[in-house]
Amino acid sequence: MARPKPDTDKIRSRLIAEAEAQLEETDGRRLVLSDLAERVGMSQSHVHTFFPTKADLIRELAARWFDAVETASADAASADAPPDARLEQWVLSILRIKRDRFDANPKLFRAYLELAGAHMDLVQSHAAALRADLARILRDLVGAQDADHAVPLVENATLLFRTPQNIAAYRARATDEAARAICHLLTRSLARSKGT
Repeated sequence: MARPKPDTDKIRSRLIAEAEAQLEETDGRRLVLSDLAERVGMSQSHVHTFFPTKADLIRELAARWFDAVETASADAASADAPPDARLEQWVLSILRIKRDRFDANPKLFRAYLELAGAHMDLVQSHAAALRADLARILRDLVGAQDADHAVPLVENATLLFRTPQNIAAYRARATDEAARAICHLLTRSLARSKGT
């Protein structure tokens, strides 16, 4: 009788869950494949069939962390709505995902921040994807000629609502109401300066 095949998706999910637990316990300072193998009761070589290197595991963790945010960002950029509404959707959807993650588990949230600090290439790639979506929205709001100026302005004005460190540090101020107010100020200001 043939031996049943292991459920690789279930094993991979368990490895990810244990890696997150390890990150949480060490405040994001330690992620070791041999420790992970021991935690799940399998050989390190078997763990390597799922994640050949620690970098592969970190990329998987980052992808899981960033995917929802990037999807929400892309959805806002391509929404069938006026550009001012899309800008508000962009800011609010990013805020809500990150704020909800912080509220659900502040320690794991901070552990991911620590891990991200050591892998800025992943963070920069994520930020570039969000910036491209924002630029698309702003081209529709202010025109292509002013979008290059508007992107950094909007990024700076919305840091509290998008940057995980700020959401963690100023959680009480990272509200939907405050984000909406900033978006309204930005769209009015950008509309006044359009083409000048």
